[in-house]
Amino acid sequence: MRVVKKISVNTYDCSVIYIISDSLKNTEKYLLKKYGGENTITFDANEAEGITVTLSGNLYVVMIDHKYISHNTIAHELYHATRRITEDRDIDDEESIAWVAGYLSEEFYKFLSSPKVKKEFDKLIDKSKDGTGSAESK
Repeated sequence: MRVVKKISVNTYDCSVIYIISDSLKNTEKYLLKKYGGENTITFDANEAEGITVTLSGNLYVVMIDHKYISHNTIAHELYHATRRITEDRDIDDEESIAWVAGYLSEEFYKFLSSPKVKKEFDKLIDKSKDGTGSAESK
């Protein structure tokens, strides 16, 4: 399972890709294939609940393992994204930083409640009911 949505943060001339996945390691491979670059993402995929990475100065990625979707994990990863966006632009004004955090949160929760995400979670539930394990989409 991998559900992806890219949003624009036009005010700061950047984009954020939200990903919910059942394999952060496979998602890392997907990102490298789609956006190029070297294997520079360093994390233990077996232990990470989520990760936020910068692919370039204007493209950020927030990945969360589907098993760990919670307000805590979402806030944690969006905090990292907010810090990266604002630090990369030398923004230290509290109100501007708060605006980015609010915008990223609102957009993530829209993504999370989208039919696309619901459909993937329904597939996982169906798979677990019939005992075949998790669904992996490419």
